[in-house]
Amino acid sequence: MPDDTPQSRALPSGRVKTGIALCALAGIALAMALVVYFGTAQVGEAFLAAGWQGLAAMAALYLASVTLCAFAWQILATTPPRNAVAVFHWARLLRDSVANILAIIPGAGEAIAARELTAFGLKSGAAIATTVVDLTMEIISQLFYTLLGLGILAWERPGEPLAGWALAGLAITAIAMAGFVIAQRSGLFQFLQSLPDKLGLTAPWSADDQSQNIHAGIEDIYREPRRPIISTALHLAAWIVGAAEAWLALMFMGYPLGFAEILVIESLVFALRTIAFIVPWAAGVQEGGYVAVGAIFGLTPDVALGLSLLKRARELLTGVPVLLFWQAIEARRLLRLPRNVEGR
Repeated sequence: MPDDTPQSRALPSGRVKTGIALCALAGIALAMALVVYFGTAQVGEAFLAAGWQGLAAMAALYLASVTLCAFAWQILATTPPRNAVAVFHWARLLRDSVANILAIIPGAGEAIAARELTAFGLKSGAAIATTVVDLTMEIISQLFYTLLGLGILAWERPGEPLAGWALAGLAITAIAMAGFVIAQRSGLFQFLQSLPDKLGLTAPWSADDQSQNIHAGIEDIYREPRRPIISTALHLAAWIVGAAEAWLALMFMGYPLGFAEILVIESLVFALRTIAFIVPWAAGVQEGGYVAVGAIFGLTPDVALGLSLLKRARELLTGVPVLLFWQAIEARRLLRLPRNVEGR
């Protein structure tokens, strides 16, 4: 997990940063091009049709899905901190807000959320371990979610070419995730912990400090299979609740679709977002996904783009207050720091 050491600030490399910045610019350019091509006025009308009532309803459904995600994360903590329910809810809100609004670097939301867990008493090794396994279970649940969407698509639109391509991508992702789980169990993070010492570098942790032992934390979680199984089930429920957000948005926009159709659209769009994780904010990826997949069920491009913009507006509505509150907490922690130093 990144910290405040010079070594951590040096990562990622300049080339990686440049590549990510170029991906972001390309994605933003694509999104703008889609809006201009399909008509700024039409897209704006579709977006504005939902109004504040639509945004408020979407935010309520989003918070319901966050609650499920927070419990999915909490169940993985073998030694939970005090007030675990509130702590994991706050960490999940912060994780999503950073990922949706601030994250130029992939994984920044997870890194900051894991650090936040340590501020509330969870040992750093356990915090990183629960975050790694939670992210793994979330992606695995997304595979089931996408499979569910593809099943509905095959039932309602037999012979749809997109289903075959998506199923092939799903199979590749499933193999990759199986390999990642095996690597976790086989000591991947134990190797990463010892790597700085092997290279003669200063590590931000001590390999002998069990409180920082990520591998031991991961092993503790997988030793009780019910934890990752329940976590996966809760994440899957959260994905389905998240689909209701788009279903409700289209109702407020005046273009209702059946929930099954919305589930197909959402599952495939978010699968695209996951595959294109290197693109910050999924700029352009989300917009293009809604246009392409929405067309299968009769959504016109302007409505699809309006839906995408509405979801991004909801991200701002829920994310900005969380980030402002987090900055206030960070400022308070910094103000306390000199007193702690003087008191030593």
